[in-house]
Amino acid sequence: MLCSKILVAYDDSDLSQKSLEKATCLAKMNPSIKIQVVHVITIPEIDYLGSDNIQLLVNALYQKGKETMGKAELTLSALPNQAEFYLLEGKSTAYVILNHAQEHNCDLIIMGSRGLSGVKEFLGSVSHKIVQHSQIPVFIIK
Repeated sequence: MLCSKILVAYDDSDLSQKSLEKATCLAKMNPSIKIQVVHVITIPEIDYLGSDNIQLLVNALYQKGKETMGKAELTLSALPNQAEFYLLEGKSTAYVILNHAQEHNCDLIIMGSRGLSGVKEFLGSVSHKIVQHSQIPVFIIK
């Protein structure tokens, strides 16, 4: 078997949706393949907003994250494979994804070449860091 646990980095961008579709195609080959969908919330460090405003921002980011994960759940709902959804928080999206992959023994990461940030490079900064530092294969969707 090529892989048994696939991590999909998902941010609701077109490329992350294509990543989810690619994971679905791979998972259909073997019902024992598990999919873990990870969405990372990066909370900016802005002291000048005040604690009340920061909490409002955090709440809004989590609400948007839950909506994003709901779309991923809907996409995978018909798939017979086991799927798990993780809404995580961290300062570095790339390192949160890499740590999750390691802690959960994932053996493949699938992600878009760039996400919602719209960076117009061949690889966005998150995907570039993951490719550079991952100890498991990374499948980049372009």
